[in-house]
Amino acid sequence: MLKCEHCGTILEEKDALRHKTEDGREEIICKPCFQKITGVDYDTFAFRRENAKQTIFAVLFCVAATIYAFVEKGPLWGGLGIVLTIAVYLFASKAR
Repeated sequence: MLKCEHCGTILEEKDALRHKTEDGREEIICKPCFQKITGVDYDTFAFRRENAKQTIFAVLFCVAATIYAFVEKGPLWGGLGIVLTIAVYLFASKAR
């Protein structure tokens, strides 16, 4: 059992969040306090974080495929790969 350092709520281990303050100290906080501190509820934050990870992997895969296409098929296919990589980045990182 942990205690929220802002509101004093008793939390289970699985519900506690660790928040790093501006001075580098870690605090144990609850989800409502996380929303008060950051201005975003935790579920939205976690969704955006996971979406960012998936976007990075998609763009890295596209860059690798573009390099392969450029080496094996030539500049035309490499240029097409660059255009598709940019399109994947723009559509995947678009906020919804």
